[in-house]
Amino acid sequence: MADAYYIGMDLCSDSTQISFYNDIKREPETVNQLNNKETYMMPNILFYSKESGDWYVGSEASEARFKEEGIILDELYKNARSEETVDVYGKTYTFKQLFVLMLKMHINSFLYRYEGATVKELVITIPEYNKDLFKVLLGFHKELGIGEEHVRITSHLDSGLYYIFNQSQELWINSVALFDYNADGLHYYRIDITRGKSPEVISVTHEDYSAQFNMALFGGDNILMDATFSKIAEQEMKKTYISSVFLTGLGFSEKWMNKSRNILCQGRRVFAGQNIYTKGACYKAVGGEYEEFYRRFFVETKENVIYDVGISSGEEEEDKFIPIALGGRQWYNIHGKINIILDDTDKITIIYRSRKTEQEIREVVKLHGIPKRPNKTSKFSVEVEFEDPRRGAVVIKDVGFGKLFPTTNKIYRKEFEV
Repeated sequence: MADAYYIGMDLCSDSTQISFYNDIKREPETVNQLNNKETYMMPNILFYSKESGDWYVGSEASEARFKEEGIILDELYKNARSEETVDVYGKTYTFKQLFVLMLKMHINSFLYRYEGATVKELVITIPEYNKDLFKVLLGFHKELGIGEEHVRITSHLDSGLYYIFNQSQELWINSVALFDYNADGLHYYRIDITRGKSPEVISVTHEDYSAQFNMALFGGDNILMDATFSKIAEQEMKKTYISSVFLTGLGFSEKWMNKSRNILCQGRRVFAGQNIYTKGACYKAVGGEYEEFYRRFFVETKENVIYDVGISSGEEEEDKFIPIALGGRQWYNIHGKINIILDDTDKITIIYRSRKTEQEIREVVKLHGIPKRPNKTSKFSVEVEFEDPRRGAVVIKDVGFGKLFPTTNKIYRKEFEV
């Protein structure tokens, strides 16, 4: 029987990395390029060979472009949702089609190493939420021939947490620092843990240093870059006790850290790696024991919804909370829907319940214009959608009750901000 793999894919503008879960080592393993063992990063380019009629992806495309006559296609990430077309020797493609082809070839470049291998679960991590890119990625499961539920999209921040909290606990006994230095500059994340309360809380503080620390600013002056980063590191390390520091991003791949390394290493463990996010995404793909920190802690980030949305059961003696959308995850990955049957009422009570304090906010929605029906024959769907971590809408639809009481097609939309 062919192996089915749990895969984490780190998808950035210029490159992609892939990790798979190694059952023997019981940890993610990042895939090297076949023709370049020195790097995990696969360029996000395609090459079509006029001679052979074959497509190449990544580093193989980089090599083929200098050996064969053909056409190179880049900026596919940037134009991922574009329906603009490009002619490839008489055949027309949209940029969207080429982007999806590139993703599939990146996955296949790994699967081809293991005869008959397939994807069991795939988590794609991207730098941050992008509506247009998200829509394209949601349909990628069709290209892989697997169910929609087996492909998920997350962020670098979420993947970073999965990676950090699946390391030895001694590394996160206190706060953890994560520096991300890429083409857009330096970003700093401090992960704090509040223990001794219920629930225990993981919170993330983000500092954007990109204006004062970016690759273009230093012009190759490594001494100035080291001195500037030293000041930032010293400033941040003084704020609280840091158990460990993680460095990721292309900016840290060059050997320019001297003074700053000494500051970071004072009483702390320091780790540098370009594959933190792809490995974190792989842990998320596996789930199970690797999601333990999400069950143990209340995770509070700029992306996560910190409350549950539901309705009241309507029973005076036992006023139960009926959940529709459970928080604790990124807002763009939360969607909930239930069907309810009303009993002698034209009102629905919506409840917003804090996952941190369990405090509730209630709103009553009156369903105007619904014809009088016998008890328990008024059926509605109640759906929750989010616009960001604090705002969204509850959408209530009259779905009717079979042929006896057809739908009025009425829709009620209650927007909220918590």
